[in-house]
Amino acid sequence: MTRIEFEKFIAIQNIDTNKLNLVIGEKKVIPYVTGCFEEDGLWKIYIVGERQDFDIVQEGTEEEIFSVMSSITKSRVKRSND
Repeated sequence: MTRIEFEKFIAIQNIDTNKLNLVIGEKKVIPYVTGCFEEDGLWKIYIVGERQDFDIVQEGTEEEIFSVMSSITKSRVKRSND
């Protein structure tokens, strides 16, 4: 899945990424955020903890990263609906 495909998925499903604490395409150091961004052609997934500790948890191609972000998003949507 590419970023464009992911963003279409978000729009079609009417998902509010702010409510799910997800950030796409930029670094933000806000507690409890999960996000991804591109740096030098490499995509990275990060998490920010309670004390604003910023940790890169995975690196890969755009397709790899957005497949993982899609799974994270689906999981959080399911959890928020339970």
